[in-house]
Amino acid sequence: MGRAIGQHHGNLRQALIGAALELVAESTVEDVTLRAVARRAGVTASAPYHHFADKDALLAAVARDGFDALTRVQLEILGRRGSARRRLEEMVKQYVLFALAHQTHYELMFRTLPAEVGGAEGEALRDAALASFSRLVEAVRTANPALSSDEAGGKAMLAWAMAHGAVEVGRWGGALTPGFTSEALASDVGRAVGQLVSATTSSAV
Repeated sequence: MGRAIGQHHGNLRQALIGAALELVAESTVEDVTLRAVARRAGVTASAPYHHFADKDALLAAVARDGFDALTRVQLEILGRRGSARRRLEEMVKQYVLFALAHQTHYELMFRTLPAEVGGAEGEALRDAALASFSRLVEAVRTANPALSSDEAGGKAMLAWAMAHGAVEVGRWGGALTPGFTSEALASDVGRAVGQLVSATTSSAV
């Protein structure tokens, strides 16, 4: 249970995000309160209100922190040399591994629809989530330029669904399959997405 990804000491906002992340990992989202977060961060009970209107705003900031970290992973992969399909496969693979390595962040990233969170934190979360998915759509279309915008979006959504399913399987797959590794599962899902994206589109059939 570490602090929020990329936290800088001495930054109250990031200290609160890190404290909230730790508390969610130790209990449940429902059990977390701003007072408990303040206590964990070592600040006064009123301190969180200097940055967050309420608990939902704080949790939205934690979720955005996760998307920001995922963005860094995506951008690093997209900047690599090699085939577009290989970059897409690696992006999906690393998405699965990121989610398994940062499960609390991941759960908060997809706990609620961004539209259900108001204010600046909700808007920032929506922007971060949309940007992350848009990069996946662009990676899909770059891997198969024959796809229309709608087709690329549809295949990206399927790729996303496959990756989310793999995350769930990755949490308990080791109990069912001897020799199971998250790395192998993530690699297989990445390759499956590559095949999906390269397949003939329905409009061309």
